[in-house]
Amino acid sequence: MNSPLKTATLLTLVFFWSKAFLLAADTTKDPLWSKAVAVAAANANWVPGLVITRSDVLRKGEVVGVHEMWQRSKLGPKSEVVTETVKILEDGKDVTKQEKTKNKEKGEPRKTGGKGGGNPFEAAVQDQLSLKVLDRSRTIAKRACVGYAFELRNTNGPVVRGTAWLDKETGVPSEIENMTLDPLPDKHLKRLALTTRYETTTNGAWLAKTTTTTSSMSVMFINADARTTTTFSEHWKKP
Repeated sequence: MNSPLKTATLLTLVFFWSKAFLLAADTTKDPLWSKAVAVAAANANWVPGLVITRSDVLRKGEVVGVHEMWQRSKLGPKSEVVTETVKILEDGKDVTKQEKTKNKEKGEPRKTGGKGGGNPFEAAVQDQLSLKVLDRSRTIAKRACVGYAFELRNTNGPVVRGTAWLDKETGVPSEIENMTLDPLPDKHLKRLALTTRYETTTNGAWLAKTTTTTSSMSVMFINADARTTTTFSEHWKKP
């Protein structure tokens, strides 16, 4: 992957973990949405132990580069979540050592805030959130779901919009579809949309499963699209 395209891909990855992408939350009067907020609060301490992010860079519809990053998390000595990059692949070639050296990471673990991804269900931003129930439904993972168009206006951040799909009986969130931000967080990004799918385990835990990001970027007069898939697994519960 040439340097401009690699830079374009990494812009998406960096943004994915940036603070601009983290949302806060409170309660609303809608009973089903309130159930979703309660579910998110009850499962807030689950952390993905393994996060794999794969980005395909496309030009004119053809893949011209693939970037893959593996990260593992663990509990730090002060009960903080510590994340370490354990593998980086460029077009299938392992470049972990070179990338760590070049970025001066030297393989040292990094502190992180835990879960990645936007979450309009968190309890601290509900007073900044507006909702509209859609007049259509969807079946997701064999569950009948109700759709909510949401808009979150952050005081010092972008306006976040998307559609959240909740189990019509329990309120458990199944998906956040086509989430966008206005304005975009980087001048190189021309378009950005994210879809997050959740799962409920056999022991009742509600967890993030995958996030799919599509974006268009312009770097050094090179235009490219990127399709990024992030998978979350091996979750553990922070005390």
